Amino acid sequence: MNGAQPIAGTFSSKYFVILVATPLILSMMFFISSLAIAFVQFPGGYLADQNGRKWLVAIMTFGLSFGYLFMVFAPSWQWIVLGLVIQNVSLIYQPALLAMMIDSLHPTKRGTGLNFYSIITGLIAIPAPLIAGILVLEKGNYISPQSDFGMRVAYLIVFSAYLASSFIRLKLKETLPIQNHNSRPNFLQAFRHYRQTIRESLQVWAQAPRSAYYLLLTTVGINSITAGCQIFLVLYATETLKITGSQYALAAAFMAVGPVLPLLVAGLRMDVAGRKRYLLLGYLLYIPAMLLFIRANFPMILASFFLLGLANILEANGAQALLGDLIPREKRGKAIGCQQFFLYFTQAFTYLLVGFLYADVATWVPFMLLAVAAVPLGIVVALKISDPKIKEN
Repeated sequence: MNGAQPIAGTFSSKYFVILVATPLILSMMFFISSLAIAFVQFPGGYLADQNGRKWLVAIMTFGLSFGYLFMVFAPSWQWIVLGLVIQNVSLIYQPALLAMMIDSLHPTKRGTGLNFYSIITGLIAIPAPLIAGILVLEKGNYISPQSDFGMRVAYLIVFSAYLASSFIRLKLKETLPIQNHNSRPNFLQAFRHYRQTIRESLQVWAQAPRSAYYLLLTTVGINSITAGCQIFLVLYATETLKITGSQYALAAAFMAVGPVLPLLVAGLRMDVAGRKRYLLLGYLLYIPAMLLFIRANFPMILASFFLLGLANILEANGAQALLGDLIPREKRGKAIGCQQFFLYFTQAFTYLLVGFLYADVATWVPFMLLAVAAVPLGIVVALKISDPKIKEN
């Protein structure tokens, strides 16, 4: 799945803008889809702890796959929105999947395991942007309608890969040893007792160590802005910086392969030196990454994407490892569901803000916002988050 998604994802914003016509409507599309995923995270976390992780992940991956068919056949942007909403509702399994990954790693090897996972998925994803360039670009650039057909083919490839992965996930092994782990998730019950799922999830956080609150705050802050900027990377690079589509595809591939060696070192050191140091490093790397990107030529974009890819992975893996250290296994699904709700709810409105800044203020402002926001959020990480002396299993 991770190896196939960038085949469509590399130039997806260009494809959407052709159907949408304006960057502001593009941000509104992601606003709607982000609200959809936000409101299924509480039930998703509840089901992950109530019935186990396996069946929720396996069943809903089929729904995620199905959503890609709307991108293949979409005649207008409204169909894209429908596909995104179906996919994001299907991501009710996200708390279960994240909890399953954390469950599967020994506390003393959690950072190493997450970083090696990122290395493997990064290496697998290297050819994807180059394949996207071959399928989509005409004479090195995105030219509609010829490139639009290539995007539909790309989405068909991604759909096939996700569908195959859905069947493979039926073979997953349950990681939560509870009595009901073999029962299928009861979606109606989870939504019928929605207020109860919220209450139980918030109770988990009420019992969490103080560092967990600041981890929640900083994770929501940095990831919501990063996601808002992500959808405009290709538009800014090709339309403002005048980077060719072929150069952008190479830069996207470099984002996958460039951080491999530093991640190898981080993977070996994170469990010894502590998660916090590498989490903080991830935040700080957003600053030079965005400052380079704003006025980049092609060599500078390579450097920017190297730093951006490294920042994304160190921040994500550091935060996940710390969350696993702080939250007990049997409560981890609810904790992640609560965190993901606040993340996606905040992200929805950040999409609108970033879209407004990009379309009506200046195209470089969203990327500067990320660089500036990384400073206070990094300070919070440095002063308020600590590695626990005793890690949860």
